[in-house]
Formats: sequence, C-alpha cells, structure tokens
Amino acid sequence: MKCYDILTLLVALSLQPFGSSYVTSGLPGHKHLAWLKQMTIEVCDTAPGELTQEMCTKTPQLLSAWAQNPYLPYHKYKTGADVYPHHGKECAIFCERLLKRLVDERRAGNQNAVASTQTYNALIDVWSRSGERGAAAQRAEEILIGMQDAYSSGQKDVQPDVESFRLVLKAWSQAKGEKYAPQRAQRLLEWMVQLSESGENNLVQPDSDCFDIVLNAWASSSHENAPQRTENIIMYMDLLCSSGNEKAKPTTVHFNHVLNAWSRSKLSVAAAQRAEDILNHMILLSERKHNEHLSSNLASYTAAIAAWARSGDDDCGRRAEQILKQAELQYKLQDDANVAPDTIIYNLVIDAHAKTSSRRAPQRARAVLERQISLYQNGNKKCKPDVYSFTSVLSACASLNGSASVEEKRRAFEIASSTFSEMYRFHLVPNHVTYGTILKACGRLLPIGKQRTKFTREYFRKACADGCVGEMVLNRLEEAASSAQYRGLMNGVTKSTLPSEWTSKVPENELYVRKKIRSGKLNAKNDR
Repeated sequence: MKCYDILTLLVALSLQPFGSSYVTSGLPGHKHLAWLKQMTIEVCDTAPGELTQEMCTKTPQLLSAWAQNPYLPYHKYKTGADVYPHHGKECAIFCERLLKRLVDERRAGNQNAVASTQTYNALIDVWSRSGERGAAAQRAEEILIGMQDAYSSGQKDVQPDVESFRLVLKAWSQAKGEKYAPQRAQRLLEWMVQLSESGENNLVQPDSDCFDIVLNAWASSSHENAPQRTENIIMYMDLLCSSGNEKAKPTTVHFNHVLNAWSRSKLSVAAAQRAEDILNHMILLSERKHNEHLSSNLASYTAAIAAWARSGDDDCGRRAEQILKQAELQYKLQDDANVAPDTIIYNLVIDAHAKTSSRRAPQRARAVLERQISLYQNGNKKCKPDVYSFTSVLSACASLNGSASVEEKRRAFEIASSTFSEMYRFHLVPNHVTYGTILKACGRLLPIGKQRTKFTREYFRKACADGCVGEMVLNRLEEAASSAQYRGLMNGVTKSTLPSEWTSKVPENELYVRKKIRSGKLNAKNDR
C-alpha cells in the first residue's frame, strides 16, 4: 500500500460524520486495514502537545473504527454479534492506545483533545466483544470505574451513562467460565442504583435491559443458588418500581429468566414445582388490570415444561402435559402468536412421557404427537413435527416398564412401528438415534420368535441403506437379534470394518467405538 501522509488520511476520514456507525476510507478491505494501522501509528507517534485540532477531532473516529473490528465485513458488524470471531483483543489494544493518546494530549495542555463518554463507551464495547471473557470484563469494569472517578473529580466530559454500565454488564454476562461473573454483574447493577439514588450520577438509573442482562447471567450460570438470586432481583425490581423507577418494572422477559434458572436447577422435583408455581403466579398477575406486561408467552411455558422434563419424577410426563394444555388453551382462546406452541415444546412433553415408567406412556406420548400434527395441519406452522418428535414417541414405547404384560408390550410396539412409518408422510428421514430406538423397541417389546426376527432384520437393513449404523444401532441390534441373526446381518463385517455407506449419516462422536478398536483400546473379541 502506498503510504499516505497524515493530512491526506485525515481528509479521507473527514468524509464520515463524527459518531458514524462505521468509519471507512473507501479502500478495499485489506487496504482499509493498512490505512487504519498507518493512521493510528502516526497519531500515536506524534509528540504530546503537537496534535492539530483536526487530528484531535478525528482520533475518536479512528478509535470507533477499531472498536467495530475492521477485520470483519460491515454487514457482520451490523448483525450485532456479541463476540467478535477474531482479532478482538488486537482491536481493543489499538483502541486503548488511541484513548491514551487523547488523554496524554489533554494533559499536555491541548484543550482540543477530548475523550468523551462516547469514546470511552466505544472502548468498553470493543473489550466486551473481544472474546477475552473474564479478562475483558475486568478491563471493561476498570475503565468504567476510572470514568466515574474522573467525573467525580470534575471531568464532566466522561460522565458514565446507562450505556457505559450496560456494556460492562454485558461483558460480565459473556465471561463464560468465570465463577463469580454473575456476582460481579449484580454488584455493578447495585452500584448503578446507589449512584443514581445518591445523586452522584444522574445518568445511570438502571433500565429494564440492565436487569435483563444480570438476570440472564444468573440464569445461565451453574450456581446452585442462581434461582433464588433471580427471584431476589425480581423482588428488588418491584421495590424500585414502587419507589418511582418505572424503568425497573418486571416484565415477562424478566420472569422467564427466573423460570429458566429453576429449569436448570439440580433440585429436580422441587425446582420443577417452583417453576410451575411461578408460571401460575405470572398468569394470575397478568389477569389483573394494567398487568399485560406480565402475560406468559411460549418461552414461559417452555421453561416450566423443561423443568418437569428434567426433574426425574415419575409423574413428570403428566405434569409437563398439563402445562402444555394451558398453553394450547391460551393460544386457542386468544389466538396469540406469542404463545403458539412450537415443535420444541411438544418434543419436551413427549420426551417427559418417555422418561416415566408409566404403562400408559406410549399412548400418552403418541396422543401428544397427534395433537401436534393436528395443530400443524390447522395452520400453526411453528409446531411442524420433526425427527425428534417421532423418535421421542419411539423412546416412550421402547422404555415401557419391564413388568408390563405381553399385551401392553404388543400395543406399545404397534404404536412404535406405526409412528416410525408415519415419519415418511412428513418427508422426514430417520437418523441413527431413530434406528437405535426402534431396534431397542424390537428387543424389549417383542417376544423371541419370527416377528422379532422379521422386524429386527427390516429396521437394521433400512439403517444400513440410510447410512445410520453407529454404536447405538449396533448395541441395540445385539440386544434384539439372536447370535445367529446378528452374524447373518453383519455378513462378515465387524465393528472395526463397517462400510462407509453404512455410517455416512452417523455423527463422528458416534463412531468412537470403531476408533478405539482401530487403536487397540478394545479387545477384538468384542467383534462378532
């Protein structure tokens, strides 16, 4: 790239208005990047006190350009990705250099050098997106504290605002793997309230988004007390709202974080019951006048159902289905798209039935699938059944209680077989889990004899033709087939020599048995 002198570069930059969402030289990508680097070096290498007024004005724009990661196409930045895929730290360091240069210039007596709140926010933003997790959040918080200290000492140009705090909160919420990230985020939120109420900073009264970020940080964490923490924050919001901060009014989105926290809790049944109680409380509150902002939506119902599906309770299928029926009824009465049941919520309920030991689980799971199909055919395209919908019904059949009668097992297998066949009506292709599950049904539901031999052969050959023979399918084949039938179906093929056409649709992690065999980690006697 031909070297531009600093004035030429500044003229090119002046074509973009200050605060523009993206600063560009008009050059091709790689040349634009070199242009930014050259400009940054020349600004930073200029002796303190010697920056011209124009250079002082354009330096924050340079910082803004780096904050938006010039390594990425503009449309990528506009999507608002929370974390840059690459070069995030490098961009943050360039921003740090430019900001320090402005501060040094100001200290040298140049009154034209102004590092404003907007400039500092750009620096915090690039750190929050840098991908450096805890280190980035720590640095972002240090910058914020420095801003508040400078403002308190009389530097009005750097007064932190809600956006300053929101960006640091976001940085902590994205600090995955940092044990104390939720606590750090909550501490910042409480500091915002303290600064606002004390009058130390009248621009930082926390809004709904700030509370949302902190609630999400707790709900997505693995802390044992996360559910209680989210509930405490909701009560704190209600208290602030009652005291006059309308921005702190709890909404459905905030309550959904509480539900998600309980659905992830390890307290199993107690957690599921608490999630259901909170959902019912939301419904009750929303029925009162002026409480429309608390109306339960699809995410609310999904979280409560997920809590029961994960609870391990023997009654989880029935409890999950009760909540689904509430959602279906609300959708029917209100024709509200926000609560229209989708594929995921039906799959969760079917899966919950599959996890119970009820002898009615196959029929109940199939009945839920039937309702899903009916709703889809009546116009709700969000709930179109997928492979997992059908496979979960197969799982409910194959997992039938071992003490079930011969007749109960026969009916369960009929449901499994018809459900498997019906997949093709929806143009769905069975996967390796589907085949493994239907073979499990053959082994557990059919007595030894011609019918079991017939169906086992049929489903295994289909699995081979569809490239779905992985570890799960082979294990279930061993359970369903006799030794003679197994050898015949394998036809001399072993686990370590599976043809590629048999395994073409199996995820790589499902093939680890074959890898282990090849590396000598499994004894050859495991092959038949």
